[in-house]
Amino acid sequence: MKTRFKIVLVGVLFMLAIAASAFVIVNFVSAEDGGAAECIAAETADVCYVLRNHGGYVAIFVENNGALPMTVTDIQVATLRELDRKLLETGMKLYSRERLMMTLEDLGS
Repeated sequence: MKTRFKIVLVGVLFMLAIAASAFVIVNFVSAEDGGAAECIAAETADVCYVLRNHGGYVAIFVENNGALPMTVTDIQVATLRELDRKLLETGMKLYSRERLMMTLEDLGS
């Protein structure tokens, strides 16, 4: 009886491990779809921020309200590297406030 219980327990644990692995893989693949994914914060209710050029300055937009910027920074787009300027043309999506602050700090220095 003990041996049968151990076999069943190992089988159940094995199935749980497979299910957990599949869950992680599906979430990883859906997050890596080339930026086409919707902006959803996994653990918090944070909004998705988008940095774009607005009148020659870096502006912060909320993804769902792309018409008016939430804030216009004092960072001039003309002073940025070419790569950063190109990213601002299409919009830089940032999925957390921490990432937003780090990116603004990098662009401003």
